[in-house]
Amino acid sequence: MTEFSNQAYQDPAQQTNNQDSQTKPARPDNNLILAIIATVISLLTCCGWVSCIGVILGIIAIVFSTQVDSKYFTGDYTGAEKAAKNAKTLSAIAIGTVVLSIVWIIVSIIMAGGISAIMEQYETIMEQYKV
Repeated sequence: MTEFSNQAYQDPAQQTNNQDSQTKPARPDNNLILAIIATVISLLTCCGWVSCIGVILGIIAIVFSTQVDSKYFTGDYTGAEKAAKNAKTLSAIAIGTVVLSIVWIIVSIIMAGGISAIMEQYETIMEQYKV
């Protein structure tokens, strides 16, 4: 009786799981955290129209990132990979708009003559409108 071992025996449910895992590609990263961070940073630094575009792109990135898992588990592996790639790309562009806005603010301050010059202009304007 010892010559029959069940080491090679696999339950039929385990056999199908092994076949599915061999044919399924690895689940792509949905980049949801990156999309949320890009959206929040764009909201916090909404200094101009460029950063507002970042908010819109961040929201679209969140939508794409939430589609990754559902597409993967329904068997649409290429769709899941495309959604993950789109989410990552849009998040990077949204973060890029934040950086562009910050650079624009710094350049504007330097071109205006620094903070002290901006404050002098502000005080002059405020004195003009005093009643």
